[in-house]
Order: sequence, then structure tokens, then C-alpha cells
Amino acid sequence: MASNSTKNGLAQWRSYPQWVRGPARIVGEEIILDEDRAEPYGIHERANDHVFLELAEVGPDPSKVDPRNVVSFVRRNGLLWHGADSLGTGECREPLAEWWAESRMIGILQEVYVGLKDSIREGSASTLRSVYERFPEVSKLAPLDADDEQLSEETSANLAEVITLKLEGCQLGLTSSVYLDTEVRGPGIFFVLQRPPNLLSAIYVHLAQFMANRAPIEECVGCGRMFIPESGKQKYCTKSCASTSRWRRWKARQKR
Repeated sequence: MASNSTKNGLAQWRSYPQWVRGPARIVGEEIILDEDRAEPYGIHERANDHVFLELAEVGPDPSKVDPRNVVSFVRRNGLLWHGADSLGTGECREPLAEWWAESRMIGILQEVYVGLKDSIREGSASTLRSVYERFPEVSKLAPLDADDEQLSEETSANLAEVITLKLEGCQLGLTSSVYLDTEVRGPGIFFVLQRPPNLLSAIYVHLAQFMANRAPIEECVGCGRMFIPESGKQKYCTKSCASTSRWRRWKARQKR
């Protein structure tokens, strides 16, 4: 049996091209990577940290964006479109507006996916409909006047199409398992892989693998953040969030 990393597609990250990350600064309406202090790294090194969740938290609310979130993300992961090949060119800079747009989009897609899963589990599309009400910009993903079954089917098909468009430019390849950290490996064992052209594409490959393998992505009942549960019973993203929620409920009871 393949390891969890293989089942979730993370083994494929081992053959991704190197990227760069490091200190960055905001100049005007752009995020600029410090090319002199940038360090190369393998994208797979942060695969277990679920970077698609991190990107969604950079700027989920257009009215409350904070450039410091972008600076922090770049220090951990690098720019979305400019990697090692751009070092020394002076072009390691990207518009903040495009970052806000990408952060919101991947966050909404995750919300739609979780809403779809919950609706299937509940046998009702009410949760999915509430997602569309909160994010009308993606209501075209499905006809809201449709019945529950059609709404779920249309959402599933269109969600896959949108993410496929985000994977444009990925090349299909093959990698040997020899240098992969998997349970099943050897000189005669190979894995099909995607070669993304940039970090943003790699993030969507990771998200697509999670969805294809039906890996759990849940919404925290305390703060609303998306997270990967360590068990089927986990309802909060962290122990700290669970404690904060309990404290808030206690405070609310005291006011009655």
C-alpha cells in the first residue's frame, strides 16, 4: 500500500523544479523579493504544510487585505510566478492586486468544495447554496434554481473545470521512485507526475490531488478557517482555537 504522502500526491512534489523564497518588501502596489538574499529550495519541502491553505489566508477579504501577509508568505514559499530562473534579472516583483485575486479565488474554491462535500454527506444542498450566497462571484458554477442533485452535479463538473484552467502550463512527466520517500519504491517503479511552471500552478496541483483522493479538508467551527483534520472527530483547526471557542461560549452564558 502506498504511504499517505503518495496517496495525497505529495510524492510527485519531489520532482518539481526548485523555487526560491526569502525576505521581501512592499513598494507601491508590488511585492518585491530580495534577490540577493533569496534561497533556493524544493517545493516538496513544504508540501506537508498544505500551501494551498496558506495562500487562501493571505487575503480572503478584499476589504481587509494586509500586505504583511504577502511578505510572510513569500518568506516561507516565494513569489507565485517568479522563481529561481528570475534571480538576477530584477524581475522578482509581482502586483499585489493579482495576489489578492488569487488568494480569494483559491479560498472560494475550497469553500465550494467543502460545501459540496457537506451537502453530499447531509443529503441536502442547503450548505452548498449558502456558500453561493456568500460568494456570488462564483454563482455561475451552478444554476441556483436547480434541484439539489443537479446543483451538486453542476458544481462538481464546473469546479473541476475551473481548477483545470488553473493547471494550464503543467507538463505531464514520469519520475522514478528511487529517490522518493515512499513505502513502495525501487528502480523499476515509476510515478506519473505534473511539472508545474510556477508556484501557483504547483499549489493547484496539490489541491487537485487532495480533491481527487478525497482527502479531508474541513472548515473550523470556531474561526471558519479551512484546515486538514488529523482525525475524523477534529472540529477545530487548533487546540488554541478550540479553547478560545469554549471561552467565548462561557462568556456568552455569563451575560444571560
